[in-house]
Amino acid sequence: MSTAVRQAPRNGLERTGARARLDWTLIVVPLVTLAVTTWGITNSAFWGDEVDTVSAVSRSVPQLFAMLGHVDAVHGLYYLMLWPIATVAGTSEFAARFPSALAMAVAALGVTAIGRRLVNRWAGLCAGLVFAILPAVSEQGQNARPYAMVTAAAVLASYLFIRAVQDPRPRWFTAYGVSLVLVGYLQMFGLLLVAAHVVTLIGLDWRRGAGRRLVRLARPWLVTFAAVAVAMVPLVAIGWAQRWAIGWIPRPGWQAILSAVTLLATGSTVSVVVLAELGVLGVVCTGRHYSAWPLARDKTVADAGRVIGWLAVPWLVLPPVILLTVSELMPVYDSRYITFCLPAVALLVGSGLAALRLPVRAMGLALVVVLAMPHQLDLRTPVPRLLTASHFLQAHERPGDAIVYPHSLVPPWSYAYPEGFASLRDLSLRGSPGASDRLFGTTVSKSVLMHREENANRIWVVQVSPMKNPAPYIGSGFHLTHVWRLHGHIMVWLYTRSR
Repeated sequence: MSTAVRQAPRNGLERTGARARLDWTLIVVPLVTLAVTTWGITNSAFWGDEVDTVSAVSRSVPQLFAMLGHVDAVHGLYYLMLWPIATVAGTSEFAARFPSALAMAVAALGVTAIGRRLVNRWAGLCAGLVFAILPAVSEQGQNARPYAMVTAAAVLASYLFIRAVQDPRPRWFTAYGVSLVLVGYLQMFGLLLVAAHVVTLIGLDWRRGAGRRLVRLARPWLVTFAAVAVAMVPLVAIGWAQRWAIGWIPRPGWQAILSAVTLLATGSTVSVVVLAELGVLGVVCTGRHYSAWPLARDKTVADAGRVIGWLAVPWLVLPPVILLTVSELMPVYDSRYITFCLPAVALLVGSGLAALRLPVRAMGLALVVVLAMPHQLDLRTPVPRLLTASHFLQAHERPGDAIVYPHSLVPPWSYAYPEGFASLRDLSLRGSPGASDRLFGTTVSKSVLMHREENANRIWVVQVSPMKNPAPYIGSGFHLTHVWRLHGHIMVWLYTRSR
């Protein structure tokens, strides 16, 4: 066990004066996480939101800022962070997704550091490895969206929160406040972490000192939270103005709750039960348990387990509950939005594994791996998505062929897969996404579209659900030649000029 935990007072969060030393666990865990998240990272093609990312970062910085004034301002920091990478490395699946994989590795480092600081090296190692094993970590680590980055930022904020409680000097409060702003600008709903930290602070300090220390520290905490709130005002204001962008989110039912539970586990009911038991073990193992097999005999783990509980349980529970509750009035809940709660699962399960004797601990970790493996393998099953349509068009198109999009906007598929889409003349396009300051391009009027079609002999139409009848967008001089269904959710129509 580290010196910091061995000397820690009963609440486990007082400053010890001991410096954490870099050890092999802080190196191995991020490398394992990076290996897991990059395993099969390019197997599947981009999905819809990832294509939006490609569209955003495929334009100049002034064009990007102009776009953020109309849509996706809440993802602006993510796009700006990804833009130089896309400029240098391109927008392939690997280039666009690798920053997310790297962010999950950084998050794993932070999880390991928190477990190591509050309990011991074994707890940190187990928590970090459990984090690497969770399928949702791989899913978002292979997603060119901001959810992995906000997870890493949430872990950083939680680590700095611990340091500020241990050592309430201005530098830690400042660093903590900056990290919360980072969380908020990567994903506004990530700031629900603040509610969890408030509960942690009250629970730990009120228990040990009847609230006297909490009252003494109230001023720096309030100043920190006030500064964060002021820094978030611009994004909150523009995000509220652009709230129509999440108008697709339905009101959640029981299925949303069940999916949230399985998301935060390893993807099955059995895994939920196993991880819950290990998490409870990590929180409630008190001194009276240490004489019984197979728990460890180090009594300092009992108090540290309660600290982990006060940190991780609010972190795990409050954000999903708040989002689900608010969604009954204004639907805002999507399972991806609670990705930043995954580290709490790892900390609870890791502390539970650390309370076991070494042989049982290894078997417990192996069981978590086995339970996660089916879902991990499913995530690596290739899903071609739009790439299928791109390859299909590339194989069947002829010189002079055109494409029409029977919608009010032109999707930016040619940015992600130019091989099949960009080579076709886009008869629908009035202004590109960059020129129109939107993620999607704008379309011409139907009369202009019909005039453009006069110079075409073959017209392609590609749609992904929801489908729309393309016939009203095709001139009377054409007849439907073929219709193809690609992998069930992509439809391709070919219209040929009548002879």
